[in-house]
Amino acid sequence: MVNFKKVSFYKSMSKNLKIHEIASSLVRNDKKDVVIARSIATKQSKLFIIFYFLFIFSGCAVPQKKTKVTVKPEVPVVSERMKETLIPEAILPQKSQRIVKIGIFENLSQVTIGAEDDFVITDTKTGKETEMSADNAYVVKIIDGKIIFIKKQYQFPIKLNTKNPKYKIKVGGKRYRGNIILRIKNKKRITVINEVGIEDYLCGVMTKEVSPDWAIESLKAQAVVARTFAIKNLNRHYESGFDLCSQTHCQVYGGADSEDERSDNAVADTAGEILVYNGGIINTLYHSSCGGHTEDIRNVWQDSKSPNPEYLTGVECGFCEDDRWYNWTAKYSFAAIANNLRANGYKIKDIKRIKAVGYTSSGRVKEILIEHSKGNLWLASSRFRTSMGSNVIRSTNFKIKLKKNVVYFTGHGWGHGVGMCQWGAKGMAEKGWNYEKILKYYYRNTEIKKLD
Repeated sequence: MVNFKKVSFYKSMSKNLKIHEIASSLVRNDKKDVVIARSIATKQSKLFIIFYFLFIFSGCAVPQKKTKVTVKPEVPVVSERMKETLIPEAILPQKSQRIVKIGIFENLSQVTIGAEDDFVITDTKTGKETEMSADNAYVVKIIDGKIIFIKKQYQFPIKLNTKNPKYKIKVGGKRYRGNIILRIKNKKRITVINEVGIEDYLCGVMTKEVSPDWAIESLKAQAVVARTFAIKNLNRHYESGFDLCSQTHCQVYGGADSEDERSDNAVADTAGEILVYNGGIINTLYHSSCGGHTEDIRNVWQDSKSPNPEYLTGVECGFCEDDRWYNWTAKYSFAAIANNLRANGYKIKDIKRIKAVGYTSSGRVKEILIEHSKGNLWLASSRFRTSMGSNVIRSTNFKIKLKKNVVYFTGHGWGHGVGMCQWGAKGMAEKGWNYEKILKYYYRNTEIKKLD
């Protein structure tokens, strides 16, 4: 490129008209100027020639092609380092992203909606779209059986989604991937549904079920189990307009705010994998810790004469001792037990005696006999446990002692005991077991298959 400052300086220095014209022509055509300069050089003094070439050519030479220099970086380039923190939609195979609908809130009188970016409201009846700004938080209500969003009224469900998929919709301040659907329930309440790819859904489940700091093979086992459970139980809440709820009834789901890189990677590494038995998808029940032995499903929710699937038969587990609830204690007064039972619909009077009747092969109580002033109440131990509170009576693997109208419980493990023991899977992974071996231990004779 021409150095205009040097050309200007040269003009001021030159008293020769021809050379002044040459300098001006340099602005128009560098190459032509070089030729002219050479012809003039023979008519000028050697001193002027040296001055001309040193001054003009040092700043106005025709640009030369730069030599490309490759420097080996000491750290990975940005695109490689980004792989460590990629958002799930970039690392999860899209072919396995079948859509599921998760009921995240029900029976709301109103809900606050926001977004990380501008979003669109779609009327599912007419298909009409309305663009909304991300600068505001919007309070959505139900009035006269219609959804009121700002000044617009909707009689049918509406769907909300951001224009750019990498940004998320906010419900009550919590972020969710995919779409949000608002439905009217009983003309007075709002149901909020997250329509999302199943792999993204699982990323929002993982940290609600296990710690992302656990050994990676146990996280992979959890990912396969959670995916299989979701696929097996699709349409569980069909009457409410969604597939699965976000609570313990299905699987606890916290949306994008619950995601973690390590557990996300476990989902990605097992994308599309589910457990099958004799060609059919199994119901992958699981629990926190078994206390030493998992349980047959028929001893928990069915009677002892019911068929017991081989893959849900109890197995010995010596890997969950690190769970803080491997051993636990609790106590209830007779009066507190009676109140809890009444609150759960059982007709019971003053309690006189409580007794555990029968034990399963894994050491769990089969039934509870409650003698009260108006008769006897027999309860399956699982029903008794849920009536008392599953976070207090942590399993049915317990012994009881009575002392002055107070029942003392000494138990082991946390949960119903059926299927995979999560703390056991953690212990196995720490001892070198891979996730395939862990799963096949807890779910006998099953196979891992890819979703179609």
